[in-house]
Order: sequence, then C-alpha cells, then structure tokens
Amino acid sequence: MNMKEIKTEPLKLDFNERADRFPSWLDMSKLSPQNYWRYPDQTELKLEMSNQLGLQPEQVMVSNGGDEAIELMFKVACLEQKELIIPMPAFSQYLSGIKIWNSKAQLIPAQENQSIDLEASLNALTDKSILVLTSPNNPTGETLSLDVIRDVCKRAKKKGAEVFLDQAYIEFTGQAEESLSLLEEFDNLIVLRTLSKAYGLAGIRCGYLLGNQSFIKRFTDRKMPFNVPQPTLEIARQAFSSEAQNDVADFCQQIANNRDQLVQFLRQRGLNVLDSEANFILIVDAPERLQLIKAACELNNIQIKTDLVGLDLQDQSAIRIAIPYDFEPLRQALFLALKPELICFDMDGVLIDTSKSYDAAIKQTVEFFIGTQPQQQAIDTLRSRGGFNNDWVLTYELIKQNMDDSLPDYEQIVEQFQTLYLGSDNDEGLNQLEEAILTSELCTQIFVQNSKQFKTAIVTGRPRAEAQIGLDLLGIRNTYLVSDCDVIESKPAPEGINQCKAYYGATYCWMLGDTPDDIQAAKAAGALAIGVSSKENEQNLYQAGADLVVASVNDLERLL
Repeated sequence: MNMKEIKTEPLKLDFNERADRFPSWLDMSKLSPQNYWRYPDQTELKLEMSNQLGLQPEQVMVSNGGDEAIELMFKVACLEQKELIIPMPAFSQYLSGIKIWNSKAQLIPAQENQSIDLEASLNALTDKSILVLTSPNNPTGETLSLDVIRDVCKRAKKKGAEVFLDQAYIEFTGQAEESLSLLEEFDNLIVLRTLSKAYGLAGIRCGYLLGNQSFIKRFTDRKMPFNVPQPTLEIARQAFSSEAQNDVADFCQQIANNRDQLVQFLRQRGLNVLDSEANFILIVDAPERLQLIKAACELNNIQIKTDLVGLDLQDQSAIRIAIPYDFEPLRQALFLALKPELICFDMDGVLIDTSKSYDAAIKQTVEFFIGTQPQQQAIDTLRSRGGFNNDWVLTYELIKQNMDDSLPDYEQIVEQFQTLYLGSDNDEGLNQLEEAILTSELCTQIFVQNSKQFKTAIVTGRPRAEAQIGLDLLGIRNTYLVSDCDVIESKPAPEGINQCKAYYGATYCWMLGDTPDDIQAAKAAGALAIGVSSKENEQNLYQAGADLVVASVNDLERLL
C-alpha cells in the first residue's frame, strides 16, 4: 500500500469504540416505528437483561449511556451528602462531574507506574464515602482481579462505605460473567456497564446499572422517567440475544489477540506500554517518539487519543490507542513511525555545517556584484520561505533584491559562486572549511551497523560532484545518493525521495531536512518529515508540515 493513499473515512481509535467491525446481528428491520407514538417502556429489555445476567429485573436500571449512570452517581452523592473517593488516573467524566456538581471528593494520586493507589483509597473511606473504581481503568487499562474487588467491597462495607464499579470495558477481560457473583455477596456494590464498547452501539446511548435492589432504587428514583428512547430499547434487546452474545465474545477475543500483538511490537521497539485488559493501550514515553506515532497515524487517517487528563507524567507524554479489529492499517502506521525501512537525509545544515562554505560563498558572491555582504538573517529568511533549496537561486535572488538594473546573468553568478566554493589555482575553496555535524560514532551506527535494520539515502540540492565531496568528508561509502543533477524537479518536489524509495523498494520512509523545501518534499512523498533546526527556525518547519523538529541530526539516535 502506498503511504500516500488516504482512506476517505478516518479510522477512529481515539474513543475506544468498535470502530471497524459492524455488529452482524443488528437487524434494523426488527424496529417498530409504528409504536413510536407511545412513551418508551423498559420492561421487556430489563427482563432480557436480568435473564441473561442471572438477576432480578429490580436489580437492573437502564440508563441513557454510561454517562447518565455516572451523572446519577453524582446526584446521589450530592443529595445524600456523600464524599467521593476517586483513585487516579480516572475517566475524564468523573473529573468534570466533580466540577459540575461541586462535589465533595478526594482524588487519590496514582503510583509512579500510573496504577491506582488502592490502599490509600481504602484508607480514605468513611461511612459517608462512595469509592469510585473503574476496572479496566480508563485511560490505563489496569484491571483489578475479582479477589481484589471482593476485598475492596469487604473493607468498604466494614467502614459503612459503598463502591461504584465502572465496568465499561469488562467484556474484554473474561470477567464479565464471573464478576456478577459479587452482587450476590455485597449490598454496598453497584456496577456500571454499557453497550458502547464491545457491542459497538455507542450511538444509541444505552448503559445499565446492576446492584442490590435497594441500592438500585436510589438511582432509579432520581432518573428521568423516560430516560431511554424506544428505538434504543429495541436495539438493546437485540444485543442480549444469544447471537449477539456469541458475536461479542468472538469480537473481544480478536481484540485481545490484536492487543497482545500490538503490545509485543511496541515493547520490542523500546516503548513503555502499560499492561491492559481493555480494548485499548496506554503508552507513556518520551514526547518525541510518541509524536512520531501521532504523525504516522495522521498520515494514515487514523485518529488516536493524545489529550489525556488525570495522568502525572512529569517529563513524559502519553497516548491512548484503541485496538482495531483489522490490525493492518494501524500496523502500517506504527511501522512508519517506529520501524522505517529507509531514512533519507538532506546534506547541508543536517549532516554538514556549511556556514563557512556555502553561506560564506553566498555572502561573498553577493558582495562581488553589489559591493556589500547580506546579513545571515536575509539568507535564513529566504530559506524559511521555501523554494530556495538551491544556493545559486538564493544568491541570485539576493542580488536581484539589491540591484535596480544591470542584473548579471544567472550563469555569471553561478560561475563566481563556484569559484569561491571550489577554489581556483591560487586559492583554496570555501568547501575546505566544512565540518561534519553528524558524529562519527552515530555515522557508523546509521550507515554501517544498522544497514540490515534500515537503508539510507542522501537527497541533496548539491550538484553531484559537490555531494560526493560531502560524502567523502563524512566518510560515507555505502548509501544511495540523489543530487540535484539526478532529478528533473528539485525539492520541494518529492522526486528525489521517491527515487530513493523505488531504488530500495521501501514503503516506510523518514526524511530529515532543515528547510521548508525538505519538509514539503517529504510530505509529498508520504514520508515522515523530521525537521532539523534551532529553536529560532523551528516554527517555520512546523508551518511547512514537519511532523517533528529536533535540534540536531545527532538526536536521531534516541528516535530509533
């Protein structure tokens, strides 16, 4: 698949939905619109639910999505003057609910590994507390064993406290049926579940609460009388059919398989992936590597969650990725981000410091024709605009800006520039002043030691002879070179990068460059565009479309 081929519809892996596997059992012809003039009746659905779950109908409350159940929990806590004990990290709905309801609440800080501090949470309980647990946790995926939950309920009961257990993702764990036994043991436990995740019905807004009859009544007494529409109730009934239950079980098993495959790949690439039993994973790692994943997903029209709340990350970042049923599109994006087959490099300003050679040749050539040297800022400004990757063209433009008439021929300017850069019989060329930016150690690592892991190429605006001078300075012998002499269209056209991809038969490619032309060429070629720049020019590269900007090519080591 060409990395530039973009699907018309994005693959949504940011809200943990069942994004790419429509429920085969859902039959819209079974809906009864002729009855929609009536107020909705939940009786039949509650019977289906209770029979399926082995409970009494009075132990079930149907809600308008899990969100309404959470909202009712805040209402109950507020009206009964209860304090909420919420271990972090927590689902954002709980954090926003505290502000909306002005709730009395304690947020218990997470442990260093982002797992909840259960002991501290239990120690905070009183007889006026509701302990809010989410298992699997959102956003981490941490799942509490049934023995742990049982112990929590026991200890909470001894203190006269209650437990609100959010099981929105329980179907992915294998605990869905077994955990219902807890409701027989504890009258201080209420459980939230939803049809939004494993069932793939987020759009119909149907959740439900399970618990002791008297506990459930405190919620049903405070909900709207007709809180769930009739079409939702009818679709939800189909979800509790044996066909649907079998489909959900098969779907969850495939998601678990894909999750294990994804976690293994990411950990092999050195990323910190938290253990998860949900239909998503949380990656906590260095911001730069996660930015590459985000960029690769965007390039492949995949949406992932990056604006997470409630995590204590310090100098790290986090992203959450839902697990798709079809793993291939995500696999391709992650290979682009973490396992490139080809890395292309611009030469000047990336691998080699040309401030004393090409930049000096620009200044001295301009001075030769107009009598004064331009400031470095004038050179940098033109480069940042794009279209001036060729220093001859840039020099011509600077001269043109400062001469009203008698503009020299382009060939004259090039000849003077080349004399200064390459030297003459009497003078050494400015090229002798060039210095390598890439360290010799990293050069060996990239161009020699890692040659089986990925291929390399140089895509430069230099003429071929001068590009070879650069390779000799760096001591590079075994890479593919595309000079300005080897293309019809120079950067920002993608021709040079595409030539490298074709030569190696590579799909997953990075391009490192220091100008907008480099960045635009990379984007047009379907490569990840990594800018190399000082802080002063960083924004120009991001505006050109850079996926990431680093201070030096030597920062590449920590990205690989």
